[in-house]
Amino acid sequence: MDKLITDQPSSILERITDGFFSLDDNWCFTYLNLRAETLLQGPPGSFLGCNIWEKFPDMVGSIFQLEYQRAVAQGTHVTFETWYEPFQMWLSIDAYPANPGLMVYFRDITERHRVAQRLSEKHDMLMTIVKSTADAIVSTDAQGCIQMFSPAAERMFCRSQESMLGHNMDVLLPQGFRGAHQQHLVNFALGDDTHRMMGLGLVKGLRSDGQELDLEVNISQLSIQNQKVLVANLRDVTQRVRADAVFEQSRAQLSDLTHKLMMQEKTLVKGLAQALHDQLGQTMAAIRMAHETILTLQADQIEPVVGKLQAQLGALISLAIRQVRQVLTDLRPPLLDEHGLAAALDNELRNRSLKVPQLDISVCVQPQVAQLRWPAEVEYAAFMVAREAMENALRHASATAVALRLSGSALSLLLEVSDNGVGMPADATVRSGHLGILGMQERAHAIGAGVTVDSGATGGTRICFTWQSTTLL
Repeated sequence: MDKLITDQPSSILERITDGFFSLDDNWCFTYLNLRAETLLQGPPGSFLGCNIWEKFPDMVGSIFQLEYQRAVAQGTHVTFETWYEPFQMWLSIDAYPANPGLMVYFRDITERHRVAQRLSEKHDMLMTIVKSTADAIVSTDAQGCIQMFSPAAERMFCRSQESMLGHNMDVLLPQGFRGAHQQHLVNFALGDDTHRMMGLGLVKGLRSDGQELDLEVNISQLSIQNQKVLVANLRDVTQRVRADAVFEQSRAQLSDLTHKLMMQEKTLVKGLAQALHDQLGQTMAAIRMAHETILTLQADQIEPVVGKLQAQLGALISLAIRQVRQVLTDLRPPLLDEHGLAAALDNELRNRSLKVPQLDISVCVQPQVAQLRWPAEVEYAAFMVAREAMENALRHASATAVALRLSGSALSLLLEVSDNGVGMPADATVRSGHLGILGMQERAHAIGAGVTVDSGATGGTRICFTWQSTTLL
């Protein structure tokens, strides 16, 4: 080795990337390669023969002196890393005892420490985010073995991280879901997707106390050091699912109540209409006949004042009869029961055009559709929705044109009412003053239909009533 150092210093040691120097038994430099002189920040030849502790007094009492002396005293190789303040540098040292003295290889690892520091800072930031997020985060390998279990996951499942690391994620699922979940996990790890939602929107979870949870889970896969890692983000939506179930139950009860009220309304309206027609209508007709008979019998005997009163009475009787007929029309849609929805709508629109002649009304009903009949409750609901839609167009939208389109088949129905009015805000279905739309929606929902409200093709408002039979032919 001495011959190598003294006779061939450039043959090997000058070509290595590490700094190298040798010391004699008096701790004086006997050789330095060019890299060592560069790292030690001295001019070439300025170190040879100098005592290392005199040349670098900052090393006295430091890990450098302690480890170098141990290597010589024990005849053993020592290695260490340390920060050297005068050079503002991290150094990695390997020192070997020589006969005599010491051989030292050293290298600048400052950049490696900086990278490690940045990684450590990013790791600390990531862990801070993981610890502060309300969602649980669980990472596993491709086989589902848990590698990370966040504090939120600990709270969610009432399990500690220590008890979960190394265990399969199946323990977080109810027994009946474990087999299928394991296969889904393997398929995802082998597939090309890097991110997706687990399950059909919801996944069942299991707390340590046996309570089942409803979870929304997003799973991602990534590669770390050529190893697949699966990361699951879990959100506990148990309370929301329960609230939704209660809401749906209430909605079903409301729908059932609305349906019953509609049936009662129809029965009541039919009875009231029949009473108006058969009783009050007949009574009014009898009153008119009696009044006309009196006028005939007293034609030559009526004084002018009495004649004027008789004329006023006749006018009032005629007005009352017209009002009864209008109430009958409003209560019981003409032609609906006997001739169907298309005929009833056509009659309704004709009456509207007579009352509001300035309103441009158009109807589009194919001949084959005009002959169709749907269940009585469907036709009644559709008619009432159409009537309410036209009323909204006139009263609230200031429309000058209304278009009605009826289409469908024996098992489906689509009714559209469009106007060219001022339109309707997006939240009109819930704002006060627009309860007519809520009424239309409730009426439709009660028979398994639907009502949507949106903007028409050229502005204004379009209201669509849709019904689809659940009966299979």
